[in-house]
Amino acid sequence: MADLVPPYFSIHNDLADRLLAQSDQLAGVPQRDRADVLKAALDSVPEAMGLLGAYPALFADGNSTASRLAFSCLLAAATFPHARREQIVDLGTLSVILFAVDDIADSSAGDRTDRDVIALFRRLSSVLSGAPLVADVGPHPMEQAIHAWQTWCARFRAYDGADVYVPMLMEELERTGGGMARERVWATGAEPWPSYEEYLDNGVLTILYHAWWLAALGICGPRPEDAAAYWRPIGPANDLGAACVRLANDVRTFERERSEGKPNSVLILERAGMSAEAAVERVSAHIVELNAEFATAIAHLPAELRWVGEAQHRCVTFSGGWYRARDTHAYTVRELAADVDAHGS
Repeated sequence: MADLVPPYFSIHNDLADRLLAQSDQLAGVPQRDRADVLKAALDSVPEAMGLLGAYPALFADGNSTASRLAFSCLLAAATFPHARREQIVDLGTLSVILFAVDDIADSSAGDRTDRDVIALFRRLSSVLSGAPLVADVGPHPMEQAIHAWQTWCARFRAYDGADVYVPMLMEELERTGGGMARERVWATGAEPWPSYEEYLDNGVLTILYHAWWLAALGICGPRPEDAAAYWRPIGPANDLGAACVRLANDVRTFERERSEGKPNSVLILERAGMSAEAAVERVSAHIVELNAEFATAIAHLPAELRWVGEAQHRCVTFSGGWYRARDTHAYTVRELAADVDAHGS
């Protein structure tokens, strides 16, 4: 958030940079697709900026041109390279809002208790159900995040297949709130830190992968007769994809989370006696194992869900490659435009 840039977003992870050898941030985007993906992301930025520009508290530096907006649109385009512009816009703005909500739950935007976190996600769920929009928005990050979410929900419900996913997305948001509340309890020391396995089981929820994908099905997918039956076979892939992204995020952000006293897979292994280098290598090896399981789960999806498997593979591969190279914030629109020029055909 704007007033917390120095202690939160200025923390760099020199060890991760050294061990990961400064990987290419676009390594997860196939070379043949890069020009189109980058252009689609850049083309979606002005509309996304128009939707979110009234909410500066959503951005780490208060400026949408330099904080996560470009990355979020690029994530959407990398996942759905053939999507329409409005679909990329809505998935990109969703990511920005979810990043902000995660910051609030982590108390990087002000102190929050576990009860506050649960209440926040219940509010998000209520708004999604169609609760009346709040007319005015104040300067507080939570107020701005809720208002931006209300605006996004109105756009989401306009998609033909979105309404069938609303009940499941509401439930997923409340589950996520419970997971983030547990993280607050661990971070404040009210309960001992979890084991690596307990942490990862919870982290699969709090990375918000499942919530994002429920929204993505409503925005980009066909309208199923039974959304729950359509979603159920994706479950194993969802869990494995979320675990891959969670651990990749952990490797990139463990120094920042060390400063917050927040559990992280790398830090949990450190507490168990490993050096930071050994812990990063162990988590990285686990990501490789999980990626193999993820590929198997995708391969076993039924034919009508093959498009979901392909998109999830693009999503996880892009995210994993990105986290090997850099964090999600501070990728500017200018950098995105330079990447478009560099990879243009």
